[in-house]
Amino acid sequence: MENSNSFPLFCLPRIVIEEVMSTMTPFEMINFSMTSSRFKFFVKSYLSYKQNSVYKRISFATTEEPYVSIKGSEVSFQFRITSEKKKNGRREYIEYMGRDKTERIWVYSEDVVDNWMKLVRTAKEIFTFNYHIFYFNLNKFPASNRSIVDFLKTQTESIEWCEFDGLTGSRTDVEYFFNNINVIRHVAICMKLSDTFSFPQVDYAGSLEIAYGNWVTFNQLLQFRSHYITIYNSPITNRELNMLLLHWMASEYHQNLMYLTINIKDPQSLDTVFNLPYEIVNSDVERTGRLSNNTTISLQGNIDIKRNDGMTGTIKLEWRLNELLLKMVITRIQ
Repeated sequence: MENSNSFPLFCLPRIVIEEVMSTMTPFEMINFSMTSSRFKFFVKSYLSYKQNSVYKRISFATTEEPYVSIKGSEVSFQFRITSEKKKNGRREYIEYMGRDKTERIWVYSEDVVDNWMKLVRTAKEIFTFNYHIFYFNLNKFPASNRSIVDFLKTQTESIEWCEFDGLTGSRTDVEYFFNNINVIRHVAICMKLSDTFSFPQVDYAGSLEIAYGNWVTFNQLLQFRSHYITIYNSPITNRELNMLLLHWMASEYHQNLMYLTINIKDPQSLDTVFNLPYEIVNSDVERTGRLSNNTTISLQGNIDIKRNDGMTGTIKLEWRLNELLLKMVITRIQ
């Protein structure tokens, strides 16, 4: 990290120090905090006193250049750890669609994973975050995957949002993560895992997105507790999909489900999927469901099915590349 100047900051009156603090970005607060325990304590005390601090969300990732990003009210401040000396101190400002604004700074390290951990630890020590986002690329530092999980476990009891990336992933590494880290709101598994993988957090009730569902068996699908489920490339048969809908209609499984997307394995045999009571609805009829996080999701459906407690599942079929998808939003129609 950057070295601080020798200016005797603590010789100034406290009110003056706080005025200086109010002009600092998270870059500067973290840099100063890493120079001395005394300054770290002061920064932490200052931020605790300023209870309306805008820095409540942290994102961290084990990408090729591991980073830590702290979101402010208008701008995100992102530290990237690099193994390239020529990038040390490089700064960049990017803006996307006039809304997402990010200031980046690169810091050189011979051990990027260790320095990334120190950065996460310092940020967690001085800021009070209420939302944690973690991007876990299991291919970048495979020998450190478990030590990264062990480290995160010491930093937070739970993570609100996590995404797993990579070309292929170790089943045991992903299972190790879920056996040690509690995820609250959103899980995205965007990498291919072995057919023997089993999702360990059976009671997970948040949003679940699976890009390669080769490992999802019918029994696992029945056991998911998420309110929002998206699965692509699954081996679930048309007959099993029909059984899933029948189980839902009988309130036997997925009573908390509010939205479902899943591929149809055999588009030529749709009659097998819809061998159940249903009602055809006009294509311009739109249903809007409310998820557990109070966001809404809408769907213009083709078919309505009824659950025995009065809830309605509105279904639409839609192509995505070479996959036919079944999408269902669940509402209560008065």
